[in-house]
Amino acid sequence: MKGSLGWGVSVLAALVFALSLGPGCEPEEQNEPASPSVEQGLFAFLAGQQDPVTGLLEGFVRHSDLPPDFLAFLEARPSFTYDNALAALAWLARGESDDLDRATRLLDALLALQREDGALPDSADAATGAPLATHTGTGNQAWAILAFVGGWEVTGQERWLLAAERVAAFLLDPAQELANPAGFGGFRLSPGVTGVSTENNLDVYAALLRLADALPTSAALLSAAEVREAGHRARILCESQFDPVTGAMFAGTDGTGVTTFRGVVPLDTQSWSVLSLGRSKWERSYAWARREVPEGLWIIEGACAGAELAIEGPPFSDAFTGEVWTEGLAQMQLAARALGDDETSGRAAAVLEELQRAAPNADGQGLVAACSEVETGFESSYFNALAVAPTAWAAMASRGLDPFWFRAVDADAHPAAAVPTVSLTAPIDLQYACTGTQPCRFTAEGASTGLVGTDHRVYLLVEPTSPAPLGRFFTQAVPATVAADGTWTVPGQLGDIVSGVEAGDGMRLVALVVVGEAPPPQLEVITQSTIPNLITVSGVLDASVR
Repeated sequence: MKGSLGWGVSVLAALVFALSLGPGCEPEEQNEPASPSVEQGLFAFLAGQQDPVTGLLEGFVRHSDLPPDFLAFLEARPSFTYDNALAALAWLARGESDDLDRATRLLDALLALQREDGALPDSADAATGAPLATHTGTGNQAWAILAFVGGWEVTGQERWLLAAERVAAFLLDPAQELANPAGFGGFRLSPGVTGVSTENNLDVYAALLRLADALPTSAALLSAAEVREAGHRARILCESQFDPVTGAMFAGTDGTGVTTFRGVVPLDTQSWSVLSLGRSKWERSYAWARREVPEGLWIIEGACAGAELAIEGPPFSDAFTGEVWTEGLAQMQLAARALGDDETSGRAAAVLEELQRAAPNADGQGLVAACSEVETGFESSYFNALAVAPTAWAAMASRGLDPFWFRAVDADAHPAAAVPTVSLTAPIDLQYACTGTQPCRFTAEGASTGLVGTDHRVYLLVEPTSPAPLGRFFTQAVPATVAADGTWTVPGQLGDIVSGVEAGDGMRLVALVVVGEAPPPQLEVITQSTIPNLITVSGVLDASVR
């Protein structure tokens, strides 16, 4: 969902809506890694894609059987900021002498692309280093921060830490209008686009918190506190996109920046939530993606000409479940390792090795983006071409590297493990029983972690949705009662003594964790700007009364 799709319609714009790994360090093994020849092939492919002059990696390998429009786009030898960041992190993690040389050249090439305002273009010409577009997607900026901070952590090169700070200053610059002022906040897709992407905010959360930890007290542009606070704003948005019913993570919002887009559910928001947010709650997102279609996203015995092994794994999204998306399979392998699902991790590794060996147009080293064509559901596709992104993800998966935090994958020891969680239990048939009609009183319940023994409180907010209210607002219920095991209950309320409620009336519920003072009694926007002591949110549940 990053620059690799930049030749077509931008994926989410179509909605319109430190255990650091130093040189030579190995992540702790949780299952058998890929064989040396497999991993060596992956890194050899990445090396082969790096231009000897500019240091940038060409995103795809061209061949004559590709669709004409895509092949014409590749004639410009596009090099994507996202792809380059992945490759840099993989090289930095393996940390061999040649790897560090390549990572240094690559990070300096990205540094040369940095604009005066701190942003990086989404893509550039790998041969000349000239930007190919002026677009500066939020997710691509976050990945640049992750790569620059990783380079600084491994080598101590201050120029890369300053580069990361300048990218963050672009994201936080009010003139860019990237901070979403509506809904659950977060960061918008790019300047001038008001939709909000869950995937982008997963990137931003980890990038800004890693940068905040790295910033010295005398940082040139930003304080660690403001960078960390901005990162937490991104996390709140991500948590709001959790579906309490299925456990899936939605793609983000439509162009309003408020209404969740539910039409297409992508794979990467499921795997990346485990890696970026890293808490037990996000096992449900992974589990949903791991269930076989149509209940989830896992394809069994997908087709791939030339492969002897049955191909299994995820598509790009639930909009098209006809073929496995190679990059997504590598992402799920890494998420499986993080969660201790050795069976899935091993099976994914075996499929990736078979694709490396026998997929159409394979070279025995890199990975193709798809065996034929993977439609995204966002008016774009991945085609059968060797590509940097899936190869870099597979290289990191083989080493157990979480690229968001640049450390060994481990959900239990994740940097965000101490952040409390709150979830909202969906009632049968998504209906709550009223104990009165003016107003309708009902009981909501859920679970939480990290609250018992603290001064954190759970509040339930209720938004009337049908009949259509005069204005969009949430009303606050009383604080919940939290039991010793973290489960909670609260009496909710829809309507008041003036506004009667009838069976079938709809509402939208969200649970908050707040420390200290209660939130305001009515809210149009749920962010840390309107609730400064907001800690976390549940997903949003649409329900009705009976």
